[in-house]
Amino acid sequence: MKDKYAKMIYGIFALFFSFVVIYSLSLGERFYVFDSILFITLSSLFFFYYEKLNLNLFSYLIINVAMSLHELGRFGFFSMQFFNVNWDIYTHVIGSIAIAILIYSALKSRVRLYEKGFLKYFLLIVFLASIGIALVGEFVEFGGTLFLEDGQGLLGLESEAGPFENVSIDYWDTMTDLLANAAGSIIGIIFCCSFYRKS
Repeated sequence: MKDKYAKMIYGIFALFFSFVVIYSLSLGERFYVFDSILFITLSSLFFFYYEKLNLNLFSYLIINVAMSLHELGRFGFFSMQFFNVNWDIYTHVIGSIAIAILIYSALKSRVRLYEKGFLKYFLLIVFLASIGIALVGEFVEFGGTLFLEDGQGLLGLESEAGPFENVSIDYWDTMTDLLANAAGSIIGIIFCCSFYRKS
């Protein structure tokens, strides 16, 4: 059952995403408006289906945090590095951790998780589903680049130059995003196996 803390998390992040919409529109820009509306919708769906998805406070919090990391790009975070790692990498890794935790939580009570030999197939399903969902995000990003006037506005395109002269910036951006997604999915699965398996 959702408690007051889940409601608090929902309220805080809904206000933040709404603020990003208002701020973007005040600048006369569409960039991040679609993203923010999408994240408000997702946060609301996860809140209303909290029990059915077997979410807990941590899983619901990390889902919202992951979406918020992307939203901070509205304030210039995508041009920053922390510990010599681009902000874009953090958004993809933590986003995929959240996706893996969400899928694991939603499915674990619906499958015979401890039946002999089944766990490895279940974890493979969680991994493939996680990177598949992340891949949809890459397609949405690419679609925004192709079909919007400014090439932005659908999850954005935050290209960073790569270390290889013969590899285009956009190709490098996509490949590093996919690698970060895969790494985040694996980390999320390891976390679930360590902390959620017995619950």
